[in-house]
Amino acid sequence: MDDESGSDDNEADSENEESSDEGNVKEDEDEDEDEEEEDSDEDDEEDDEEDLKSDVEAEDEKEEAKGVMADDENESEEDINLDDADEDELQKEDASLGAAIKYCINLKKEKKQEKKKKALKKVKMVHFKVKILDFVEIIVKDIGFSSATMNILPKLLQLVSSPTAASGPVYDKVLSIFKNMLAMKSDSLTVNFEESLKTDVPAIQDFIIKTANRKAQQLAIQSLFMLCKAHLNAAEPKKKKRRVSKKVTSIATQIYSVFSPILNDFFKNKNTKQDKNLFFQIIERFPIIRPNFVQDVTSFINQDITIYAKMQAITLLQRVLSFADQSVLSSQDQILDAVKSLLSKLLENEKPSPHHIRECLKLCSKLHAVSAKLELPLNSLSSDVKDVVESVGFSEIAIKFPDLANLSKKVLSCYG
Repeated sequence: MDDESGSDDNEADSENEESSDEGNVKEDEDEDEDEEEEDSDEDDEEDDEEDLKSDVEAEDEKEEAKGVMADDENESEEDINLDDADEDELQKEDASLGAAIKYCINLKKEKKQEKKKKALKKVKMVHFKVKILDFVEIIVKDIGFSSATMNILPKLLQLVSSPTAASGPVYDKVLSIFKNMLAMKSDSLTVNFEESLKTDVPAIQDFIIKTANRKAQQLAIQSLFMLCKAHLNAAEPKKKKRRVSKKVTSIATQIYSVFSPILNDFFKNKNTKQDKNLFFQIIERFPIIRPNFVQDVTSFINQDITIYAKMQAITLLQRVLSFADQSVLSSQDQILDAVKSLLSKLLENEKPSPHHIRECLKLCSKLHAVSAKLELPLNSLSSDVKDVVESVGFSEIAIKFPDLANLSKKVLSCYG
């Protein structure tokens, strides 16, 4: 019995040890399983993130694939529409396309025909104008420089100044007419000056003021010269000496009235198309108007015009004095007074131009030289003029440019 109970106890102890071992094994297995579960959870989270990224990329690829598929479907639909189109529809499309091509061809032909018609019309018009001008040339040669000739001059000048007639047969024919007209002798100058002064001269003056065509402008000036020449020849034959009289004064005033509007535009219009060389021609060809010219030019210096225009007036006065014309010296006081006002204005500037001051002083010196050459007495300088000339010598500009001080002293010594 004791052996049996001992064996039983041993078996129980072995069973207890086995059960405890099994419990320990189970606990180890449970811990291993927990660790494996945690590892698996972390792996699952990483797998989830990778799956999410792959899903997004897959969706993007699907959308791109859908777009490509849609384009392919549209192209395939268009191909299908074209392939499945009825023959009637294709014929209609061919007919409309052919009509459009035909219309374009016809339109191009019509444009070419229109261009040809216009070119032909221009050629015909040129031939017509040349024939008319041939007739005008015959008349001008027959009647000379008359009132009838003056009537057509504005139209001829317009033909010359036209941009479309800058060259060619019409232009050449008009130049030929002017050439023949300007070469006429005094016997052929039968124009009525007073009548032309009222009717034709204003149109020619306006043309000279407005045109930018130098050649046409010069032709217009030459035609006015011819008119004034005809008036001088009619009023005073060549053989008689010209004397200063009421008649001569009246003639000078009439002739000067031909050019005075042009001179007025030259000084007052900032955008004038005139040139000082034009007035050089006038005072050279018509000495009779020089006193009128000097009076007007000096009056412009005292007016409210630009400094540039005032200096142009000084240049014109120097040109007049270069002819040593006795009739001009009657305006010496007026000239000196104009120089005084201009010098005063120049010295008021912060930076006066030495060239402008120099030209004013040269004009005073030239006026004295002309009077000495003609052996005519010259009035002494007024106190106002003298003070301004002296102020030039003491000015700051004279320190920088010593020749101005020397010129100032020279003028003062000339006039005493």
